[in-house]
Amino acid sequence: MTIRSKVRSAALVLAASTLFLSSCSGDDVQTKSENDVNAQVQKHAETIASLVGNPLVNPSLSARRCTGRGDESSDKIFTVQGAYNVDPPQKDQHLASLARVKADWVAKGYTITDDRTVGTDDGVVAAKTPDGYDLDIERAIPDGFAVLIHSPCFERP
Repeated sequence: MTIRSKVRSAALVLAASTLFLSSCSGDDVQTKSENDVNAQVQKHAETIASLVGNPLVNPSLSARRCTGRGDESSDKIFTVQGAYNVDPPQKDQHLASLARVKADWVAKGYTITDDRTVGTDDGVVAAKTPDGYDLDIERAIPDGFAVLIHSPCFERP
């Protein structure tokens, strides 16, 4: 390998690394521990459950590598997904519960990314927080709600 091709290869690696970091978060990736991110995901889920008026059930938190636009990834850069269920509200109150959640998100300045009624008492509401968390609540079959929280990408300390 010539010096010129070594320099070109190094430049491509550097460019790919920069693309990876910026494509994960849109900016520089903040450093945060997985425990801190898990706590924030859990906090968002608990707030949603309190607005519905029922507890979270079947919690599942999982960290995974963030993947960039060119399918590049790193073990140091991660995202956390929280998946939960919330017991059903009173009969015929799913849409009212979703409306309470949406109103809370709007009041907090979150960007509503999805807001659909998909049945008589069935719907979906999703939002993005100013700090990059994606929140989603939707009717689970046969009852209750599914809640999904995705963190932005962070770098492990």
